[in-house]
Amino acid sequence: MKKKTKTMLSWGLTILAAACGVAAFFVVFADAVSYQGLILGSTFTGLQIGLGYTVNNVVVFEASAGVILAYLLPLLAACVLIIGKGNRILALVASALMITGGVLAFCTLNLLNGTSVGVPALAAGSVASGVLSLVGGITACGTTAVKG
Repeated sequence: MKKKTKTMLSWGLTILAAACGVAAFFVVFADAVSYQGLILGSTFTGLQIGLGYTVNNVVVFEASAGVILAYLLPLLAACVLIIGKGNRILALVASALMITGGVLAFCTLNLLNGTSVGVPALAAGSVASGVLSLVGGITACGTTAVKG
């Protein structure tokens, strides 16, 4: 392959991986956990379960560092990808950050710090964040293979 074609493909993969990381971060505003319980049957966003949520002075969720990291690691990886363009080691670090964020997003139920008011289930936000993070991590890893 020509050098110009490799450079353009590498840039395209980097932008795609960074876009996946930014999108995985903004999924924090979508529903992350749904409860089907006796008292309440509702959903909570990633922001509510990550930073803590109270209703009428009753703590439903305490802050969870793991859930916060599940959404911040892909954003950090996107920043590392854009700032460190052309550096293979930084691309691998960004890939590891995104994959870790994706795994944490799928482990949201285990990272909950709250009272049990029903049976929790993963909602669309956690799944979307995990998938976007994993796709971004694989794409970021792929940029190192293209750089020849």
